[in-house]
Amino acid sequence: MGLPDVPANTPIYTGPGEPAAKQFLNLFTRGSIDRQFEGKGPLREWAFAGDAGGRFEGVVDVFGDGSVWALHVPGHTPGSTAFLVRTPDGPHLLIGDVTHTRWGWENGVEPGSFSHDPPASAVSLEKLKALADEVEGIEVHPGHQSL
Repeated sequence: MGLPDVPANTPIYTGPGEPAAKQFLNLFTRGSIDRQFEGKGPLREWAFAGDAGGRFEGVVDVFGDGSVWALHVPGHTPGSTAFLVRTPDGPHLLIGDVTHTRWGWENGVEPGSFSHDPPASAVSLEKLKALADEVEGIEVHPGHQSL
């Protein structure tokens, strides 16, 4: 809901298939979403490349310097994207809506009926949890609550 604060000339990226995805809930959110994008340019799609390790559906080095990685984690929506960010305080994993809360993360619970593809949601959550287990000191940030 912060898009009105983003300058009009800032590129806005989404995962594959995101703009075309339709669910019944969209009937109720379309007006709000349209207002968020008002005055913005067209959505751009991440140019995900194959993950050399085979873990994620696709990855992209956002700035080309290894500081921010976009990870394609379909399920909640077709284009769901998580981000792995390298900061001076250590690595952070922004998981978006792969799971909404700390409880969901700790108990392996994906968004359930709020998913475009529930089986894919479960797989994406499993992959992100495996990544978090491998990266020492990583901080995980679900879409609706910090851990």
